[in-house]
Amino acid sequence: MADVRKIVLTGGPCAGKTTALVRVSEHFTSLGYKVFAVPEVPTLYSQGGWNYLTTNRKFYYEGERAILATQLVLEDWFVRLAETCTLPTLVVCDRGTLDISAYMTPEMWADITAREHTTTEQLCSRYDAVVHMVSAADGAEQYYNTATNANRYEKADEEGLRTARELDKKIIKAWTIHPHLRIVDNHNDFEYKLSRVINEIANVLGLPKNDELKN
Repeated sequence: MADVRKIVLTGGPCAGKTTALVRVSEHFTSLGYKVFAVPEVPTLYSQGGWNYLTTNRKFYYEGERAILATQLVLEDWFVRLAETCTLPTLVVCDRGTLDISAYMTPEMWADITAREHTTTEQLCSRYDAVVHMVSAADGAEQYYNTATNANRYEKADEEGLRTARELDKKIIKAWTIHPHLRIVDNHNDFEYKLSRVINEIANVLGLPKNDELKN
């Protein structure tokens, strides 16, 4: 059975996850890893017609429950695939289960997790590490835009920047329970941000930092 590590790559709106996922896959594949990427489930539902800004509470509730249920099934099947590999294997989740809790009240989250026969603690234990990329709305405002995600509701204006910052902090708060949460901010340029993501994952895998990424 392959040595499987499972990592969440998450972050606020316009954090650079899409680019980071490509870079992570390329980098660790070049080191001899088989890399699986679990798709971002909320985007699948948004593209399919669900909208988390709906005023229909039943519609909202069932959508969030569907997202959690789908996330669990997708992750489990990707891990099963990973376990058949002969190479060391990295499963990278484009957002994880606890991200979902950032979009609802604690009471609704408790109800949904109970209906899916799980808990926050059990969900947290599914992952070896969590890497959070801070939204460009917090520290790199000039690069914040919605061009890379047509389903993003946080627009590129002052209100949108404020909403994106608040959501970023809610996502971080949701993951603070995880012992291996790493936060990658915007204090340097974007290439350096990507380098930090790769090095955080390398650390989880027990690999040395890439010499080109140590600056």
